[in-house]
Amino acid sequence: MSIIQVEHLKSFFKTDEGIVKAVDDVSFELRENEILALVGESGCGKSVTAQTILGLLKSPPAMIEGSIKYHGQELVGLSNKAYHKLRGKEIGMIFQEPMSAFDPLYTVGDQAAEAVAVHSKLNKPEIRDKIIAMFNKVGIPEAENRYDEYPHQMSGGMLQRMLIALTLACDPKVLIADEPTTALDVTIQAQVLNLMRDLQNEFNTSIIFITHDLGVVAELSDRIHVMYAGKIVEKADVVELFDHPKHPYTKGLLASRLKREMKGQILPFIKGTVPRAFEFPEGCRFHPRCPHAMEICKQKDPDPVAFENGHVCSCWLYLKQNKTDGVESQ
Repeated sequence: MSIIQVEHLKSFFKTDEGIVKAVDDVSFELRENEILALVGESGCGKSVTAQTILGLLKSPPAMIEGSIKYHGQELVGLSNKAYHKLRGKEIGMIFQEPMSAFDPLYTVGDQAAEAVAVHSKLNKPEIRDKIIAMFNKVGIPEAENRYDEYPHQMSGGMLQRMLIALTLACDPKVLIADEPTTALDVTIQAQVLNLMRDLQNEFNTSIIFITHDLGVVAELSDRIHVMYAGKIVEKADVVELFDHPKHPYTKGLLASRLKREMKGQILPFIKGTVPRAFEFPEGCRFHPRCPHAMEICKQKDPDPVAFENGHVCSCWLYLKQNKTDGVESQ
């Protein structure tokens, strides 16, 4: 059963340099009690997609079209007042930089208490007890003492745990995690990922996990959507995508993963960079970097092609095969 349905979502911005097509015709669903990963390089539109779902983009200047439904309720066009009730309580978000997510002038406990107070009828002692219990749940040592400390007194890993605890203390049904392990060292990353999986199982929370790290995706996610230049180019469950990647961009991302046997070798990479959002090329937006680009790729954006096991890919390689190999387009 779907808890969030996104259909033909567009998030554009008008600038002096042109129309920024940050998210362009994106569709996906988040199912109950699953972890869905949005994967792609920086500038692909992952974070803007999350911000649009949470209603964090003002319209204007943002131009938002399409549909976002949460349990059937349409969110596009929802008032700020209605969104205020929804954020935190129904949909929570863990931001990329935990240090910037906390106000340095207030203790972490006071900031967490303020968030919980907005969405509950608990009194101050009950709120404090709930937050300390959640601190303990995410593995923060000496939780009672930490409650009264300031952000600068803690490490990045500790703050990330506190941010997760703060978000979960409001009992959200959906959690959006935007690159939550990027600023952490490898050992802390592993702890945070294990923590998120354990908490997801315990609280039955549905998670949209945003990352550029396919190693993280393999450990955590149920399904993967690969984004490039504002569009989703491939969708599959995690095992299917790693075993049978279809899109050249997905294959490039997988080939770029670091491996132990690469020591002393030139590391693999995808040539070029993601184009700026107001300079997207005509046709398939990946064609300037694609080793398999054909003339049609430069002229027209490919339609999605459906394979077995719910695998979907938007690439002219498979639309071309459609005529002879029996592959059906959506």
